[in-house]
Amino acid sequence: MYDASAALQAIDSSAPSIMACLLITAAFAFLYFFIALKLAARQKVYVVPFIPTALFFWHDLSFVLLYDRWFHVFNHWWVKMWWFALVGTVFLELALLYQVYRYGQKELWPGLSKRTFGLLIVLATLGIGALWLLVKASINDDLFFITFAITAVFSVPFHSALMSRRQSRQGQSVVMQLCAIIMLLSMTAAFAQISPFFRTPTYQMFVLAFCLWPLANIWLMSRLPATSGKSLSDAKGAVLLRP
Repeated sequence: MYDASAALQAIDSSAPSIMACLLITAAFAFLYFFIALKLAARQKVYVVPFIPTALFFWHDLSFVLLYDRWFHVFNHWWVKMWWFALVGTVFLELALLYQVYRYGQKELWPGLSKRTFGLLIVLATLGIGALWLLVKASINDDLFFITFAITAVFSVPFHSALMSRRQSRQGQSVVMQLCAIIMLLSMTAAFAQISPFFRTPTYQMFVLAFCLWPLANIWLMSRLPATSGKSLSDAKGAVLLRP
């Protein structure tokens, strides 16, 4: 897919533009998370669905735990800057998981006690972590380029599903959808300077699909009421692994 050493050399050869792309990506990632946390606190619903939140957490935590690789093996400014950024996002993702616990029990599994629901969240998070580690170990992506691109937009389909189930735009934000597009495009602009893989039709189809999908979500928001006709706590048949 790409050679890590060659990729880091390519980053140095285009450092100013790639640094700009990194800063744009990081800024809009933090904006996405801050809007989600603020919106959840205001509307008393979880905003980022559980599965993508748990995946974000494991992705970023696994990067952070590779401190020795980034600072002593590769010893490169690109991975060091990502390390500092992801230390912050790990804590934001823990806050998002807490919001699923705080606001999601009546919506996702009203028949369970709060304590049991919390235990289920912990177990499901561990399960998603096991899946993440298996997938990550199976792909040749030493610098997390592919997984950065995927996680930038991974929540987008789950926002669609959440709107479908709630039949409202509750917990949704136009700006969050635009953040996903900007993150993907800024990362792609950087990665395309680093490896030919990110200029292939396969990758470009991925980018096109996940630039259009958030726009479809924005259109759906324009068609849905602010809140559904029934209380979210009256939802039936909900389970944790739904959005």
